[in-house]
Amino acid sequence: MNNNSPVKPYLGRVILVLSAMIVLLIALAVRLFYLHIFKSDEYRSKAFDQYTTEISISPKRGTIYDRNMTPLAVSATVETVFISPYEIEEKDEAKIADYLSEKLGVNRAEIVERMTRKNSKYQVIKKKVDTSITDEIRQFIADEDIKGIHLEEDTKRFYPYGNLASNVIGFTNSESVGIYGVESYYENYLKGSSGKIVTAQNAKGKDMPFQYESYVGAENGTDVVLTIDWQIQSMLEKHLQTALEDTNAQNRVLGIIMDVNTGDILAMSTKPDYDPNNPYDLDEEMQMLYDEFCNDIIENEDGTKSLPTEEQKNSFYKDLVEGRWKNKAITELYEPGSTFKIITSAMALEENLDMTEPSYQFNCTGSKNIGGYNIGCHKRGGHGIENFEQGLQNSCNPVFMELAEAVGRESFYKYFESYGFTEKTGIDLAGEVDSIYHRDFNGFNQTELAVYSFGQTFKITPLSLIRAVSAVANGGNLMQPRVVKALVDDEGNIIKEFEPYIVRQVNSPNTSETIMRYLANGITIGSTKNAYVKDYSVGAKTGTSQKRDILDENLYIASCVAFAPAEKPEIAILIAIDEPEGAYYGGTIAAPVVSSVLSEVLPYLNVETSTDDQAQQAVEISLEDYTGLSVSSAKTTIKNSGLTTKTYGNGDVVIDQYPKAHTKLRENGVVVLYTEEISPEALVTVPDVVGQTPPNASQALVNSGLNIIMDGAYRDGVDGTVATRQTPEAGSQVAPGTLISVEFHHLDNSD
Repeated sequence: MNNNSPVKPYLGRVILVLSAMIVLLIALAVRLFYLHIFKSDEYRSKAFDQYTTEISISPKRGTIYDRNMTPLAVSATVETVFISPYEIEEKDEAKIADYLSEKLGVNRAEIVERMTRKNSKYQVIKKKVDTSITDEIRQFIADEDIKGIHLEEDTKRFYPYGNLASNVIGFTNSESVGIYGVESYYENYLKGSSGKIVTAQNAKGKDMPFQYESYVGAENGTDVVLTIDWQIQSMLEKHLQTALEDTNAQNRVLGIIMDVNTGDILAMSTKPDYDPNNPYDLDEEMQMLYDEFCNDIIENEDGTKSLPTEEQKNSFYKDLVEGRWKNKAITELYEPGSTFKIITSAMALEENLDMTEPSYQFNCTGSKNIGGYNIGCHKRGGHGIENFEQGLQNSCNPVFMELAEAVGRESFYKYFESYGFTEKTGIDLAGEVDSIYHRDFNGFNQTELAVYSFGQTFKITPLSLIRAVSAVANGGNLMQPRVVKALVDDEGNIIKEFEPYIVRQVNSPNTSETIMRYLANGITIGSTKNAYVKDYSVGAKTGTSQKRDILDENLYIASCVAFAPAEKPEIAILIAIDEPEGAYYGGTIAAPVVSSVLSEVLPYLNVETSTDDQAQQAVEISLEDYTGLSVSSAKTTIKNSGLTTKTYGNGDVVIDQYPKAHTKLRENGVVVLYTEEISPEALVTVPDVVGQTPPNASQALVNSGLNIIMDGAYRDGVDGTVATRQTPEAGSQVAPGTLISVEFHHLDNSD
């Protein structure tokens, strides 16, 4: 062949082209192999995302019930409004932005910005939208034939009783996650698990047949049943609010009611509190404090002065809000003061000390010298000669210092541990704090022993105190406190039940019986006189402790703990008033709150009434219905029953009466008979009886043609009470014969 053939150059080029093509094919094959084998999952997912839409299904959060299955926290149906920019047609963008901005109150620019994310099928515009609004959005979609607006069902937490038990229940955040309280502690049970719907669309955006759709149902959360009784909780909160207003307590007030035999918390509250429906809102008082802070000139570290910065304002706001969330019963410590004498008494009885015998006599001179320190009694002049029971009723510090000394350092410390003061109670709520006490026994000397005996120089939670004294009340069983009794499903079937748990036995039933008897006897003579509850036997102990860790200020915590019925306690109650203004003794300001609460709670619980043998009971007469009788006949009947009468009008027949039939009046009470309609001129002005003794207050009201109901600590045969409150208030205009409720309390208490 001729080497100069024209075919030869072309052959080289062909070989070169073929070689290049082979290399490219090999590279393409390698690339396809790589994509098919190593990247298949990624691209399959991207392809899936292009033709599918996934909608989340939120589970219904479990309901929180009280012990009687009254719902306290429920989940209402709401919806999330989201857009799919991938589906929205350009001609509809402005219309959608305008409508959603106006309807949902969302900034229009934000909606427009989200529309620019064209590859996205899920851009949330607003969550937790009420169905009344989303129904209007659905109508807009249908009327305008709009694509790209979607709605998915969600739930919103709602607390039907507002502030009730808010410090126990807690609340949820915008993502329906529990924050504080039961909502947080039982989050894993309450939250449930989300479901989803995956729908497919073809290249034209049309829904594909049903077989291309998948559905995973949401699993609703478990319902929680509390030990709280909402009615008892309401009673407690009502009287705590009154105590807060009466004492102007600067660091809040608290109350706990516990079933002494099970550890069940029937009620627990701190006032002021917050509304879990709007937990971040400032109430009127908080707003005032915030405004004052924002307008107050503060001194900076460099010595300059200025208004607070935004950071400082935010920090102050955060402290205000979160301060209201805290459950004072478990998150704050205090010195229990003389309420702790119940525990020291139990130690002494358990040790069988001769000092506890009725014949043993103490001599309180007003103080006792311990380790070179002169430690005083609250009664500066001393109580003189008294036995153990009287020492408890008088709340005499020297008596308890002597008892603790006889018990001994080691035994006292062991009892202190046994009653649970060196450990958390383990209640099923987050945030419980540890006690502050002498952890090093070597530092627990005679002086420490002396002041521990009457509840000072160590700090515990209020819950720790009521748990310990409940053990003394119930026969010696230290119970595990709890706020949840069971978990149930949607149909009320019990999934899990939490049984009462005895941590350990701490004293004998005989010790409990003796102390309860002594406390019940003291309700008529000691510092607990204001804890008296008419028709019920109650044992109580008051306490007043100074806050010595705050220098240069005389700040106190007034408290009272009580048990009922005293002969066989069912419930214990603790009231504490932190930093009251004015009167600060537990017997003066905390014991009356105990009395008010128990006066409602004990009848509600159907606790049997008992006769107060030490107080002479006043005779009460139940009124009959005198309407329709002749005036003369009605007067004769009333007079024969021990009451007096007044008549209004010139008629001969009774057409109305005050008080009404079945009302109970004390002897010599006034029944006003009406023979014609009452006129405004006949109304009576209620006199002011606050500060008067019972006889004087009664006489003042009778002289005005009114009747009196004596509430509070008043008892016939027990002197020393004065009127502290009246309803209706002085100056009110009422009909003749109206019952005026007057509260009487002892103001001479000093513990």
